[in-house]
Amino acid sequence: MTQRRTLGEILVGLGRITETDVAKALEYQRHSGGFFGAALVACGLVSEDEIEWGLASQFDLPYVFPKAEEIDYEAAAMVSPEWALAHLTLPIMRTATTLTVVVESPIKTKAVDELRARTDREVELALASPSKIRELIRQVYARASAADEDTPRPPIGLSDALDIVLTVAASRFGVSVRGARSWIWWDEAGRVRRRPLSGDWQGELERALRPSVASMTAVHPRREWSGELSRGGIVTTVEAQFLSDESGSEYLFHPRPVVSPLRVSYPPPSGGIISEVRLLARSGNARFVFTSAPPELGHELLPHLPELLLDPAWRSIYVHTRDRATALEVFSHRLSTERGSWRAEIESLRAFQFDAVTVDLGGGEGDWLTSALDLGAVSFLSWADGADVGPAFVAGIRWHLHVARRKEGHLDWSLEPLLV
Repeated sequence: MTQRRTLGEILVGLGRITETDVAKALEYQRHSGGFFGAALVACGLVSEDEIEWGLASQFDLPYVFPKAEEIDYEAAAMVSPEWALAHLTLPIMRTATTLTVVVESPIKTKAVDELRARTDREVELALASPSKIRELIRQVYARASAADEDTPRPPIGLSDALDIVLTVAASRFGVSVRGARSWIWWDEAGRVRRRPLSGDWQGELERALRPSVASMTAVHPRREWSGELSRGGIVTTVEAQFLSDESGSEYLFHPRPVVSPLRVSYPPPSGGIISEVRLLARSGNARFVFTSAPPELGHELLPHLPELLLDPAWRSIYVHTRDRATALEVFSHRLSTERGSWRAEIESLRAFQFDAVTVDLGGGEGDWLTSALDLGAVSFLSWADGADVGPAFVAGIRWHLHVARRKEGHLDWSLEPLLV
């Protein structure tokens, strides 16, 4: 049997590192622990992608760059988005007897063994970098959630459609008219969604937009202007465009992003982390331990997490015992100092059915924990960084959101499975 070459031998053979580099990485590994590949990256000798490529060569596995549109969605549907993110493992193709799975490492076999037992198929591995797998998971499940676009959708009133458009923070939306037919469309994270319109949608648009469409397009087959769209008390500035000819007309709207003072004070995480939080929210597994460095940053930021990570339209409640006022836009409930009464006080709030809850009660010891997490479909529980997270795990929390303040106010965010 041919002996498997080491990762160092492969990279030396390719001319990417030298024997001196190998010695340097081994010395780093002896002092810091971890894998040899991670030591090479930490020493600045190679990139993470080169390590993954080298591992693929070492284990005689394909190193892939899969695209979301090429994935077998029925294969991906064999696991939940939460499971895929937690294990950084995603089924991408299947036959009657085999299942091809993309993984970040060939030596992390627990998830692969679970899939083999669950599907009764032989599992074939392919490697990709962790960042590529996370992006693939986000895209695959976002596309899968929009798969119902292939089936006829019932007509919708314009007001209801605009509620959806604003809730998903569509980057653009429009109305198309062809003869007696009209429909609304919007761009939701790169996926165009469409619904036929019903009712007096023209009248609804006139009432929602200022200046009105009629006043701007009465004698102009082509027009551009800035306006304000008002829905449910929320006013959104939009750039509007209009085209018409003998076949019909097109209305196009680009919401103009508004930089809120909150986002200036607390820069939100990358779009990838926000997408994953929303993906978990849709899957019903959005319970998070929230830690920070320094600790006071977490207390300041916690009430605002729903607005930063979800959507301003989500109804959230901040439960705490802190002796200070919160921002006006945050609905808060301050509990009494008697810990024994917390559970009853919290359960009295459940009838309000909030979308999200943020909890700052000094950890999770006590019979109030489960009740607090159940106040909203999405929950964030403040926790001391480095403290035992066992009680949180027992309560059903599976994700750890962390933020750290760096120099010049920059915030570093991370989202990982909760480890106990």
